[in-house]
Amino acid sequence: MDAETAVAQRKLAWLETELAAELKERRRRRDWDRRRALTLQMATVSLSALVTVLLGLKVGEPSATRFADAALVSGALVTVLAAWAAFFGYRTLWIQRSDTVHRLTSLRRRLALLKAEYGEAVPDPVRLAALIDEYQAILEDDHDSWVRLRQSEVGGSAT
Repeated sequence: MDAETAVAQRKLAWLETELAAELKERRRRRDWDRRRALTLQMATVSLSALVTVLLGLKVGEPSATRFADAALVSGALVTVLAAWAAFFGYRTLWIQRSDTVHRLTSLRRRLALLKAEYGEAVPDPVRLAALIDEYQAILEDDHDSWVRLRQSEVGGSAT
């Protein structure tokens, strides 16, 4: 085995390991963001509906006062949850991470196809290098998207 083949084998093993680890982590983050986005949305909608119901109930005193107080508290919670959702941008992060997972999965399929084409032989170093470059570009794009999201949330200055 010559040196170029050994280097290509190490790069192939590295890329497979990296892809597996990144996909696992990105899927975990995507799922977490999805759960947060859906939870906040459902909580906001549910509390908004509760406010409407509490204010629309036709009851006598002292229940009317208690229901009005509960509606006030529920309305305040809606405001807090809406601000939280807007500040952290879970829905946007969910969409962004879904795109990154899709791109990484596609790259992993192309890597598997490359390996299938070559069988036990080491893939062409040029084709392997192109996949490594694409992997790095996907991670850079994901990071850049995250920075743009944070900059837009804080009025243009992300750290």
